[in-house]
Amino acid sequence: MNAVLKIFLSMSFSGGLLILALLLGKQFLKDKISRQWQYYIWLIVVLRLLLPFGPEVSLMGKAYQTVDQAISQTAPLPPQQQPPLNVPGSNLAPAVGAEHHNETVSSPADDVTTAHPLQDIGVLLINQIWLVWLVAALGLLIRKITIYQGFMRYIRAGLTPVSDIERLDELSIVAEQSGIKKPIELCVNPLVSSPLLIGFFRPCIVLPSADIPEKDFHYIILHELTHYKRRDMFYKWLVQITVCLHWFNPLVYLMSREITKACEFSCDEAVLAKMGSDNAQDYGKTLLDAMAAVGRYKENLGAVTLSENKQLLKERLGAIMKFREQSRSVKILTVLLTLCVVLGAAFVGVYSLGPATANAHAASLPGTPLDTTGRPSLSLDVSNAAVNVLAAPRGSKIYAEFNEDVYQVEPRIDGQRDIWSVSISCKTNTNNNAETIKLYIPDIAYGDVTLNVDNGHLTCDLIRSGNIVGNFNMASVFLTLPEGFTGSVDATANSGYFQLISKDDFKNTTTTITDSGDWGEIYKPTDFKENENTYTFADGTGANTIQITRKGTGVMGIYTSQNFTASNEFPDDWKKLWQDEWQGKPWEDDWWQNTWQENDD
Repeated sequence: MNAVLKIFLSMSFSGGLLILALLLGKQFLKDKISRQWQYYIWLIVVLRLLLPFGPEVSLMGKAYQTVDQAISQTAPLPPQQQPPLNVPGSNLAPAVGAEHHNETVSSPADDVTTAHPLQDIGVLLINQIWLVWLVAALGLLIRKITIYQGFMRYIRAGLTPVSDIERLDELSIVAEQSGIKKPIELCVNPLVSSPLLIGFFRPCIVLPSADIPEKDFHYIILHELTHYKRRDMFYKWLVQITVCLHWFNPLVYLMSREITKACEFSCDEAVLAKMGSDNAQDYGKTLLDAMAAVGRYKENLGAVTLSENKQLLKERLGAIMKFREQSRSVKILTVLLTLCVVLGAAFVGVYSLGPATANAHAASLPGTPLDTTGRPSLSLDVSNAAVNVLAAPRGSKIYAEFNEDVYQVEPRIDGQRDIWSVSISCKTNTNNNAETIKLYIPDIAYGDVTLNVDNGHLTCDLIRSGNIVGNFNMASVFLTLPEGFTGSVDATANSGYFQLISKDDFKNTTTTITDSGDWGEIYKPTDFKENENTYTFADGTGANTIQITRKGTGVMGIYTSQNFTASNEFPDDWKKLWQDEWQGKPWEDDWWQNTWQENDD
């Protein structure tokens, strides 16, 4: 699924939880807390629905990480295909120049793709479903804008400016008392259902009739000017945009309805706060008179009205008659509730592309791992075997040259999630064989790379991009990072030989080595700073993060092109291996026998 849509779905789910919490809280606090608070608190929910930001550790981040890991662990991989030998493009074919008991194992990716076209179409639709969401959101937004434009044309076509000097003077006085300096127009349109305010930048109060009692007129313009001063029209359109973007979430429509109601309740409260509770009865009568208007145009998207329907009017009248000044305890409760909502919005959070949730297989590093979206993942498990990873010819997939009487090689491809994995083991469970497996993989930019070696040997020098996670137990591993490597490395070596070589001399990294082992040594360049059992190279750009941990017993070497701790600390046999590797010479098939086996003896 597209990462942007994942983030948006998490935003929608987070906002939905907050909506449910506020709707539930409303049942207990409706008559106990400020109506203005009940109106503006929804802004926190709207922001949660619109802003793709949140703390690095959150409920949504943990939830998505758990789901991704569960899918990765439980989703079955396609079974390995076994077509006949000597067929072009088959999975098993004799290797050129190999002995009669050697075979070439290739990736079944092409066969899986051919065998499951409907599956591939389904995957394509899932990956592109964000287009459906975006088209629907744009369509709804365009429709709302079109309706608003039609409404404005209808209203302005029937407008008649009010020429009564006394009414215009009273409007000017009330506006000045309200702190509004911008000129406010006053017009009449007999077809509107109730007084309303239109215009974002040229505000205009529209009355259904010019024949309005003076007291009612004062309340009406004060109500509409309060809407203008609070920028309720902008708030209303912000909610409409949110509804369009989250059109698939039924809770946002409940939120929109609640905000519309809360807008009028809070405006009534603001008006009464200015006039005093003694005027509540007269103000309620003004609302009743407004409902007697003969206008029939009910669409008011983008406008704010004095009264919308009888049911809402009944609730508003009840709230008006119960209006009282807030006590100190209620104000303290309001502050506490606001903090709870803000902390709740932060707690639920959103799906993040940071280190904690971006990739289920990515290394848990202090820096930011490489964004692996759209890149294939590679997993290599080696047990009791010697493996030399080489670049496959252009256009080839994964395959291997090996002695099938001794080794077992199982390549797998998950075409849906683009995960490539190879499992290599020794059938005899011994280390006395004389062959080295040649594993050929495409020389491409990988995403997440997992290397697990148990009681075996691995050399690899062509992974030039990706988040590498390595776990090596009683193993001999030579891992070379080519020039221009981008990504991260998180490797743990437990009782064995681990050699990490950077052809960029670690200049593009922040590298940390932790020595948690018992017996053994770590050979490192002089540029690494030592602090107890931790060695850090902080002189690089920090674009790539490398974290290495040594456990148990064994020897570790961290090499650059020329800079070692001391030449006499670098074993002679390792110098030769280093020179061969640095010059790009391939490892010989008998290296495993001549080196690893001799050391075991």
